Amino acid sequence: MASANDTLNYSEPGYARSVDRAKFPFYLPNIDANLIPGTRQLLENYSHIPPEEQSKHVHEIRDQAWDIRAYPCTGVGVWLGPQLCRNPVYPEILKRAQAGEALMDVGCFLGHDLRRLVYDGAPSDKIYAIDIVSHWDVGYNLFRDRHQFSAQFIEADISSDSKVLAPLRGQVDIIAVTQVIHQWDWDGQVKAAKQLIRFTKGPGSMIVGNQIGNPKAQEVTLKSLVVPMWRHNAESFAKLWDQVGQETGTRWETQAWMRSFGEMAFGAKDGAWMEDGVAIIEFAVKRIE
Repeated sequence: MASANDTLNYSEPGYARSVDRAKFPFYLPNIDANLIPGTRQLLENYSHIPPEEQSKHVHEIRDQAWDIRAYPCTGVGVWLGPQLCRNPVYPEILKRAQAGEALMDVGCFLGHDLRRLVYDGAPSDKIYAIDIVSHWDVGYNLFRDRHQFSAQFIEADISSDSKVLAPLRGQVDIIAVTQVIHQWDWDGQVKAAKQLIRFTKGPGSMIVGNQIGNPKAQEVTLKSLVVPMWRHNAESFAKLWDQVGQETGTRWETQAWMRSFGEMAFGAKDGAWMEDGVAIIEFAVKRIE
């Protein structure tokens, strides 16, 4: 199940540092297909951006983000659809956030999921946003809320023992991690999960999100990305968390759901550059002990 590479030896893949748009199949000239009704409503009612200005606005924002890192999700525009709110346990997440529990978004990117959470009624003062490189100002440009959104952004690498993250260890009730952990092979994902556990407060803490998966659990190496990645289905994802629990002395209740790109409101072209059968695996993992 594990690959020959038994360590998480990179924090982000090297391809992400290139900004040559013509080089990658996942930079789409037009991302309007991902500007879904819920996002249009958020931009109009939360950010006060008129509907007729939204397409131009999001394309400008996409290129600002691309110039920082050439992530596939940036190029195809899947960040336009907040994903945390689609998770089956979102009502519990929202209720707990409204009650003042601490939430940490790992790989927060522009903070799009967090804006939806606040729009739905959660306070932003107990939200922590973590990313290895800062797109935070671009997020302010996207949502035009620099003076009202008070979530704390921390530029840090969760795969390392970053001193700036030390105050959050053992203090977080809910960790959201979307489209991040799939970038590694099996062993790299185990190591990343162990790092996340260090931030959880204890029993009842949750780790939720989604990542690229496949009904056939397997390691893949895409030509356009070079690096090996493990694709989970629901069964292999549960096995990974069983292993993580055994190696950390913790126990986890795992829920996972396979989704098509259409079910996640992603555009038809968003996964065309990946392997056959590619899908999305949503998950909610709750700490039992």
